[in-house]
Amino acid sequence: MLRRIGLLTSIADLASVRTFLRRWCDTEVALDRLEVSHLTVGPDGPRAALYEGPGPGGQVLRLVAQRVESTEGRRLEAELNRDCRRSGAPAAAGFLQPAIYAPELHLLFQVFPADGRLGALAQAADGSAMAAVLEAALAARTGGARLAGVAVHVVRYKPARKCLFRYELTWAGGAAAGRPAVVYAKVARRSKFERTRHILGRICAAADGLVFELPEPLGFVPELCMELFSPVAGVPFSTLAAADHFPALCRRVAAALHQLHALPIDIGREHGAAANAARVAAGAAEFAALLPAERPRIAALGRALRARLGALPASRPGLIHGDFHGDNVVVDGTRLGLLDLEGCATGDPADDVGSMWAQLTWLGCKAGASASTAGRDAFLAAYLARADGEAAVRVPVHAAMHCFLYAYQCLRHPRRRGRHEHARALLAACEATLADGRG
Repeated sequence: MLRRIGLLTSIADLASVRTFLRRWCDTEVALDRLEVSHLTVGPDGPRAALYEGPGPGGQVLRLVAQRVESTEGRRLEAELNRDCRRSGAPAAAGFLQPAIYAPELHLLFQVFPADGRLGALAQAADGSAMAAVLEAALAARTGGARLAGVAVHVVRYKPARKCLFRYELTWAGGAAAGRPAVVYAKVARRSKFERTRHILGRICAAADGLVFELPEPLGFVPELCMELFSPVAGVPFSTLAAADHFPALCRRVAAALHQLHALPIDIGREHGAAANAARVAAGAAEFAALLPAERPRIAALGRALRARLGALPASRPGLIHGDFHGDNVVVDGTRLGLLDLEGCATGDPADDVGSMWAQLTWLGCKAGASASTAGRDAFLAAYLARADGEAAVRVPVHAAMHCFLYAYQCLRHPRRRGRHEHARALLAACEATLADGRG
């Protein structure tokens, strides 16, 4: 038992992690400023972590630690380092090798861009290696221009799952005035890339007159499992919660969401009640491991949510975003944009509505006593005024579910202030919504 507890705590023991890593890096790596930014959790506790901190040359240092037993850890370390050498990828900045196993911690470290599940990251993160790739992929719209420079920025990295890059492009020659100066690229696992690569294009083709501005599909790099698309101008909707015009903005977002749900398109993916029940079941087990003091409460809410989801009558399916929250909506003056459409599916529109309602509740938790529910209430009222009567019955259950899932997500980001208080407040919102259908 003591050994198992040691395995669970080693990921969060920054002092031990920093001490071990000092043997493997040079003095330019500021290990004392390395922090845990995200945890991957199982029913028995943390299984992996993403560490971030200042790196050499002003870059962000990213390391992934995965809990692995000794024999497997040594094998994976050798395999990853061999693959990196064979690919010709540049050495991990500041480190002797990209994969390092710590037997005393039972942790396998991978220094970004090394990632055993996303082998294309090393090339995707190298601007010189990407110049010819991007020039070829964008050739149809650049008038024969040559890429003279590629500046690479990592926007978001989810280890072993996906990485979003922002490329700033400098062109030379060619006559096309509209050649892109900025391109976004998403790298994913092969199975996900093949499953989602055409979703954005299909929605854009059916989105004539849509209020939401969508990214423009710019092409694919199949050998890197990479999808290219344009930027969408604006700031995240969630950053405007304190603005005086936020309730009016919430009403506009609700109207735009209802219009998205009405698009006559079936993209061939379904997200139904069984998938939601599975999310709740998995989340409950992992949530309890991060907040053991609330284990009985979490277990009871998990059971209640699965029962309520299972009791809902079948919905009229439509196009849903699948991850609809305030960071995936951007605002640019009077224009609204919608990002991250890879999760779009055929499902219950109440899922999107409940997700945004829950995030607006979370924003209220962060704002504390000064928080207003005016924006949240305006969003819900504006959507329900356009929807059929059954939506009013379905939305509270989905809102409660997303309050529960967001409460769990709070705890997976150890650098966020007030995360335990926010998690408990969202649990309370989940309970209240299940009890009476209101926040």
